[in-house]
Amino acid sequence: MAKTDEEYSRMAMRGAVIAVAVSGAAIAVLAFALFDARTGLGVLLGGALATANLYVFARVGDAFLAQKGNAAPWGAIALVKLIFLFGGVWLILKHDVVPGLALAAGYGALPLGITLGFLFGPKPPDGGAEPPKK
Repeated sequence: MAKTDEEYSRMAMRGAVIAVAVSGAAIAVLAFALFDARTGLGVLLGGALATANLYVFARVGDAFLAQKGNAAPWGAIALVKLIFLFGGVWLILKHDVVPGLALAAGYGALPLGITLGFLFGPKPPDGGAEPPKK
């Protein structure tokens, strides 16, 4: 069990990232089994994008909150992350590497994994943060 709310937040986010990765892999296995290899690859790629996106988001958010002042470098990193995400998806779809619907299905691991990670992941501390003293 986490000792502080900050430790709980890190553990919960780690659990969500892992759940997104597992969800993406599970959906990809289903796609490989039920459809062709190109569709399965698209789902796998979408799940990998979702996992990487959440991981970088968690790292940027953690570093942003830890600095509490100079947020400019992390804001730039967040912008670069967004450009790579949209640019990468655009390139994948433009060159018809995988079907767009398969990529979207794999990216659906993001909300599914976040939900599962927070439902079945670590539980918050019993009392939460201590109330301020009067």
